[in-house]
Amino acid sequence: MKKTNYFIKLFSPLLTLFVIAFIVFTCWTYLSSWNAATSLPSNIPQEFLRIKIYGSSSEIEGVGSTGSTVSGTFSIIDSNGNEIAVIERSWSGSYLAVEFARVGVDGKYFIFPSRIYGKNRIIEERRERSHGTLLEKYYDDYGQCMLLGYGSTLRQRKLLYRIAVFATGKYHVPGFSLMSRFSIDLSGCRPDRYYSIGFNADGGYVIEEL
Repeated sequence: MKKTNYFIKLFSPLLTLFVIAFIVFTCWTYLSSWNAATSLPSNIPQEFLRIKIYGSSSEIEGVGSTGSTVSGTFSIIDSNGNEIAVIERSWSGSYLAVEFARVGVDGKYFIFPSRIYGKNRIIEERRERSHGTLLEKYYDDYGQCMLLGYGSTLRQRKLLYRIAVFATGKYHVPGFSLMSRFSIDLSGCRPDRYYSIGFNADGGYVIEEL
């Protein structure tokens, strides 16, 4: 009994401090993102990705869907239409999808490509979204969000970085009602064709063949 009391006395204050620190950090992150969003114009309309899907292993090799992979090239695009990074690889599954994170403040929308992942059916399973390639690291660099291209200021890129790390879950804090995530299914994209994914001023996405 004495050992139990000693354990509680030792770790209870530490747990309390941890909870308080997490709450303070969460509030700071939320308010910092909110203030950054109110200081910036919306980052849409903008093109974010250019893609080319090569096809799945089942189409090429004639095997079943089990254990199949699908490959493609994804270029991340800045606000001037220039490539920031190119990801070329294969993902497990028969189809590809892209997850985006969206922050909405005072009628403004800030959108960020979050993840590329494979899925085995057009109607995906929830667990499939937890895998794939995280994209935030390709456009957030040294405290700046490079989705803003030439002509933007250092301050603007740093403000957008605050929103990006909050939206994409880098700090693992609750998004509350400020942030949401959604996926765009790419099963309708034909192999060996180039497509563009952009967003209009109302926050709706547009997929266009190039």
